Amino acid sequence: MDKLKFVKLVVFVITFLLIFGTMLLLTRLYKKGNVKKWPEVVSLGQPEGSVIKKITDANRYLYMHIAEGGKSDRVVVIDAEKGKIISTIVME
Repeated sequence: MDKLKFVKLVVFVITFLLIFGTMLLLTRLYKKGNVKKWPEVVSLGQPEGSVIKKITDANRYLYMHIAEGGKSDRVVVIDAEKGKIISTIVME
């Protein structure tokens, strides 16, 4: 009788591990395939003639060094997930 209880316990544990592992695998595959994309058009709102000198990324933010365009040099900070300008730092 004890052997039967032991076999039932082993079957239960293995079944639980298989179900848990499958759910974990499916969750990771779903998250990996669910990649956020940029909006098709992102307007920086900079005057004509502006030139992007350098782009740096840090975590989810993009820092764009913009020069010319009739204004002094400036750094535009963009939230990469939303595609929106967070702030503009002006260097005078």
